[in-house]
Amino acid sequence: MKNYLLLLICFALAGCTREEQHHREVMNKLDTLENNLSVIGTVSTNAVVRWAYANRSDINMAIFQWTQAKLEEAKTVEKLPPEQEAKVADYEKLRTELMYKQMRMPLLRPLRADQVPAEPTAEQKEYDALAQKLADAKVPVADVVDRRDRLAAQYRETYSVERVIGEYVNGRYDVVVDSSQKVLYRSAGEVPDITEGVITFFKNKQRTL
Repeated sequence: MKNYLLLLICFALAGCTREEQHHREVMNKLDTLENNLSVIGTVSTNAVVRWAYANRSDINMAIFQWTQAKLEEAKTVEKLPPEQEAKVADYEKLRTELMYKQMRMPLLRPLRADQVPAEPTAEQKEYDALAQKLADAKVPVADVVDRRDRLAAQYRETYSVERVIGEYVNGRYDVVVDSSQKVLYRSAGEVPDITEGVITFFKNKQRTL
């Protein structure tokens, strides 16, 4: 019996020793993690982030107005025959009408494999008919429409808001926040608003091209 009790005491002591060792290992790991976080916090605190605000909507509108003016200039240079220009105008009118109709229509959910397509609604039939009418209207003026669309796409890519702001900032700021969105907190006078500066920079740059 004594031997049995002694054996139990030995197992208990061994278990306590393992638990203490495990506890020390865990505490050492926590100390290391805490030290690492302290270093990261110090670096983050000491780093100076240069902030600025810019109203994306205002800048985008200025770019849009300029690109529309340039597109109109390009149309004038083309000097299309009056009848062809009229067909292009009809196509653009139909495209605008289809776009607005698409915006008003509810989003269509994709069908599951076991679902049977529902009967098209009157609105869907009207939309499909207008889409077909637009496709037919494009046929005689497809080359003109595609050329103008490519030019518009080129302007959108070349003069995107992000690219224009990036060129204006040119390393002076690290982060530019869109002020047209809800800003939860803003210190008065500490963060500049560069909206007007970006717009002026863009317009001046186009005058020199």
